[in-house]
Amino acid sequence: MEIIETLGIDWQLLLAQIINFGIVLVLLMKFVYKPLLRVIDARRDAIRRSMEEAAEIDRQNKKMEETRKEKLQLADKEAGAILERAKQEADALRADTVINANKEAEQIIAKGEKQLEQERARVFGEVQEAMTASIIKLSEEIIRREFTKEDQARLMKHIEKELPALMKL
Repeated sequence: MEIIETLGIDWQLLLAQIINFGIVLVLLMKFVYKPLLRVIDARRDAIRRSMEEAAEIDRQNKKMEETRKEKLQLADKEAGAILERAKQEADALRADTVINANKEAEQIIAKGEKQLEQERARVFGEVQEAMTASIIKLSEEIIRREFTKEDQARLMKHIEKELPALMKL
């Protein structure tokens, strides 16, 4: 204690100042430091939660982006498949249309050929009838002028005899 007196320090004053400092320190710790630490901890927790939420949001965004890309790829594949099916259906329809058109053309040609053949047969029949009638008239006229009644009777018998054979031709 002598050293303290030699230095001119009043130990009672020093003790009072230490007690005052302790009281101020306890009050500061209780009312300032601990609330300040609580605020800092709360702020740190809030920042940590915000960072975790941001990381979670970032993960969700990445997941959503991957899902969006997958859906776009799937949509592209589906669109490609739909276009391919449409192309195949169009090709099949075109082939069917060509086949049907060819069938119709063949039917029209066959019908035209049939009509042409019928018309040809009709015209040939008419010509044959006209020629036959003309030949008969001409033959009658020639026979009346050139043959006598006896020649005509003999010719008629011969025609009656040969006519069935001529009709078969």
